[in-house]
Amino acid sequence: MKKILLLSALVFLFTSLVNAQCDGRYYDELFSVKSTSNILFGRNAQYNGDSVDLLMNIYEPDGDNFARRPLLVFAFGGSFTAGTRFSPDILTLCDRFAKRGYVTATIDYRLGFENGNDSDTNQFKALIRGIQDMKAALRFFYKDASTVNDYRIDTTQIFCGGVSAGAFIALNHGYFKDTIFTNLPPDWVQGAYDEVGGIEGQSGNPGYSTKVKGVINLCGALADTLWIQPNDPVLVSVHGTADDLVSYTQDTTSVEGMLMGSGLIHIRANNVGLPNYLHSFVGAGHVPFILPIPFIPPASEYMDSTIWTVRDFLYQHVNCDSGSISGIEDRLSETPALTVFPNPSNTVFNVLLDKTGKTYLLELSDIAGKRMAVYTIGNTDNRIAIPATNLESGVYFLSLRSLEGTLLEVRKVITNH
Repeated sequence: MKKILLLSALVFLFTSLVNAQCDGRYYDELFSVKSTSNILFGRNAQYNGDSVDLLMNIYEPDGDNFARRPLLVFAFGGSFTAGTRFSPDILTLCDRFAKRGYVTATIDYRLGFENGNDSDTNQFKALIRGIQDMKAALRFFYKDASTVNDYRIDTTQIFCGGVSAGAFIALNHGYFKDTIFTNLPPDWVQGAYDEVGGIEGQSGNPGYSTKVKGVINLCGALADTLWIQPNDPVLVSVHGTADDLVSYTQDTTSVEGMLMGSGLIHIRANNVGLPNYLHSFVGAGHVPFILPIPFIPPASEYMDSTIWTVRDFLYQHVNCDSGSISGIEDRLSETPALTVFPNPSNTVFNVLLDKTGKTYLLELSDIAGKRMAVYTIGNTDNRIAIPATNLESGVYFLSLRSLEGTLLEVRKVITNH
């Protein structure tokens, strides 16, 4: 057990050193979240010819003043016949990563098959429509960044992801290539591809880029892993090894269709030297982080693992340039410096502010974000002692806030009884 804890500590230390200038941003939950719903990013024809508006919800770290911020765009699951951008798993992902400093979005994409027929041809066309809509959403943010810049997106740090069918969309957006095939595709593929307007489509914001830095694959698959090449977007995946809907390895869905799951995708990425990571849920089925019931065990525990897996991987691949901070220097100059000692501690944490005359809140929370206690500090006394004897061994966080609740600083504290 001690070896496991030591290894975990070394991994955290490495990622901390890689991104030390972020001071916890993109790793810890430092922000509250500001959301904007029903933002139009495109319009296109459904499988039956009817036009439909494509909407998204956008989530931002409230009070964040970075001039350029990374973006995560998520697509929901539902076998291309059901689902919504309000799916609880997607909303959880958007919320938890916006709290870490990312801008996140959950998007619509078109659903359904012609005449309700889920043939290989119709499934393929549904996938292409989904990719078109993902591209339109990405073009929306590229357009915003080059014009009004409402969302302050760093377009060199955009990641697309999804769950199940949404992961198919993200994977194919990131890696599909129409000139590379292990085996020649069936004859019907080109006709179906042309019928829906090709991979780019006309969903919205024409002329802007759709390039992404990475892909977040949550229980998805590709038809051909040969598409994955050395300089492609980086990749992080989670998948249940007993998934009977989207195989972890390889699944022949029909005579003409074959899918390769995250296990084989991971092998291919390793073979070509593409930075990637796969977390395998051993013995778990399809999307175990939401099934059978979201927000309670075991789904909630799988969700925690999913978030931590994606968090740790992205933290190694996002850049944090403190020189890009806009309008935050004055607030920081007014914030007292927070000192905690000893740390780690088995008895007491002494907390010291370098200023008095103003009252602040000091919030103690566990690694899952559960509030353990709230103290006041400052005013006439700039020092407080917080007992550690009643805390279990582990990592905790001390958050310094204004009386209005604005987060000013976070410090990690450790107990090891």
